[in-house]
Amino acid sequence: MVLTYAVCNVPVMPLRSEPSHHAEQTSQLLFGERAEVLEIDNNEWARVRCYWDDYIGWCKASQLSFISRKEYGKHAKFLAASHSGKLIFDEAEMQLPLGAEIHLKSGKVTAGFFHGKFKGKRYSVKKLNIAEANLKQTAMLYMNAPYQWGGRSVSGIDCSGLSQMVYKLSGQKLQRDAWQQALEGETVDFLQNARCGDLAFFDNADGKITHVGMLLDEATIIHATEIAGRVVVDRIDPGGIISTTLKKRTHNLRLVKRFF
Repeated sequence: MVLTYAVCNVPVMPLRSEPSHHAEQTSQLLFGERAEVLEIDNNEWARVRCYWDDYIGWCKASQLSFISRKEYGKHAKFLAASHSGKLIFDEAEMQLPLGAEIHLKSGKVTAGFFHGKFKGKRYSVKKLNIAEANLKQTAMLYMNAPYQWGGRSVSGIDCSGLSQMVYKLSGQKLQRDAWQQALEGETVDFLQNARCGDLAFFDNADGKITHVGMLLDEATIIHATEIAGRVVVDRIDPGGIISTTLKKRTHNLRLVKRFF
């Protein structure tokens, strides 16, 4: 049962597996992203279901602004289009990450009771275009972002967070985890038939999907990897990823999927 509705009111909000700061970060909400509030415990931890991908996790209720069901149903008209966008309040400023949702009301950005003026580059959601050139350009904006389990911003991002955000900034939804994303799209039979924007999935010794990256062409891939510690571009062949820095194979290719 949905208790109420909310919007993230901080630049990046950790989403955790349990109601504790010590619990695993499983994902993040960015400023302006919406969620259903399923419960709030006695320590003011909220269990939420994210609008964008239905992901469920725990966050601090103080980092949410509660909104009406009608407000929850309103889509953002713009997305922050750079790493340097910010909200300007009367007394301070707030940096916004790439992909933050910009809800406008009377010319100001709102997140519940937060009202500020946005300064920076922004994308019109209606004009987002899922084309190869756009996907590549967007993915490259995350180059060298540090690897962080559960991350979805340039301050820290994981493999499936990268693919999800690149597609979000091109106007298309993807699920949160790599194994979930692998269940979507159409299979590309051979790597040589792949094109920029296709997602490549990799498995472990048990056959479980554990990694995803976005192909720039049939021979190169951009991915957030714990091995390199950041978002990098590596080589790929039918066997998998070959690290350009370590000069060795690091991931075993399972399948390639197309989403547009």
